[in-house]
Amino acid sequence: MRMNRAKNRYWMIVAAGCGLIGTCLGLGINISGLFFSAIADEFQTGMAEVSASLTIYNLVHAFVGMSAPFFLKRFRLKKMLAAGTVLQFISTFLLSKANGLPALWLLNALRGTAAGMIGTVTVTMIINYWFNQNNALMTSIAMCFSGLAGALLSPLISGIIAGSGWRVAYQVTALLVLVFNLPAILLPITLKPEEAGMKPYGEKQKNVIAEPSEKGTKISAGLFALVILFGITSSAVTAFPPHFAGLAESYQLAAAGALMVSAGMITNSFGKILIGRLIDRYNLKFSIRLFTAGVLLGAFGLLLGRNDIVLILSSALYGLAYGIAMVALVSLTRELFGTAQYSRVYPKAALASTLSNAIFTTVAGGVYDRYSSYTPMITFLIILIIATLLLAEAAYRIHDLTVPKI
Repeated sequence: MRMNRAKNRYWMIVAAGCGLIGTCLGLGINISGLFFSAIADEFQTGMAEVSASLTIYNLVHAFVGMSAPFFLKRFRLKKMLAAGTVLQFISTFLLSKANGLPALWLLNALRGTAAGMIGTVTVTMIINYWFNQNNALMTSIAMCFSGLAGALLSPLISGIIAGSGWRVAYQVTALLVLVFNLPAILLPITLKPEEAGMKPYGEKQKNVIAEPSEKGTKISAGLFALVILFGITSSAVTAFPPHFAGLAESYQLAAAGALMVSAGMITNSFGKILIGRLIDRYNLKFSIRLFTAGVLLGAFGLLLGRNDIVLILSSALYGLAYGIAMVALVSLTRELFGTAQYSRVYPKAALASTLSNAIFTTVAGGVYDRYSSYTPMITFLIILIIATLLLAEAAYRIHDLTVPKI
């Protein structure tokens, strides 16, 4: 009976993480584009001005996320989750009352603040404390809810916008925030298993650096730089899928565009679980190599393919990039720096990753406007895919040379 209760507690941690990621990334980011056109029409403004609200959300989310470890040291986890949820609910609901761009931008900044408090950094820290074994798998299960929430709820929100307007849709989204965050608030979860009288799941992993005190060990500048660059290049690669429909149209295959987006989002979600399983079953280095090969093959297919089937299959392969940018980045940081230093390194890597994605999403559109073709951008992305692999290899080489194994 006691063993079953312990297992249930571990799954409660994962369930809470799934809900928080589903809220902060799925509801906060992946369905945001559904509102843009309707808001732009009512406010009589351009799409760029409205879509700037998402850029604001992403940037605030990332910057506040850097402070999440600070808050977690000073406030109990439950209080932080409750405060973040209240702020997230109120700001999302008030979007339904927005009467202009300033209100839209301000409220999305508040939503981003809440997401930074209880989003990716907080969730991955909790999972790192609770899981030594199957850590990557549990991280990937939580992360995949960003894509699943967006995919499953997009038809619902789109239908509400079409039938009742975008203001009602924001009110429904605010209620969904509460539903998704309820497991984290109601379930008996803690930041660390010791606070619940338990131990981390599984035995101590090998080939992970010894856990130093968080303040007592100097972080390797070389390793830190490589992880930051890995976050930048891997996230830059994930900036291209929003342009799949435009790519199909440029090939005069517009009908394939929607299926390309769907194929990429499917592997966005399930690819994260796959890479998590591969990392735990084999190792991170092998998993990055395998996924990089898949993404590279997909990129060449997007560059050279000129029929529906090739483009859809290539989009599916390219969607594996999300697993590298999100799950592999978390696992790489943990393996190279250990759990104690994770909270010092990962928030900065997540910030660099978010900035990179935001910048390169715009760059991709600008390149097409300049050359009337996506060929230069895809060619550049192929270089970045290869660079991502080389950065991981270099990080492991430096780690192996400088850090003794235990």
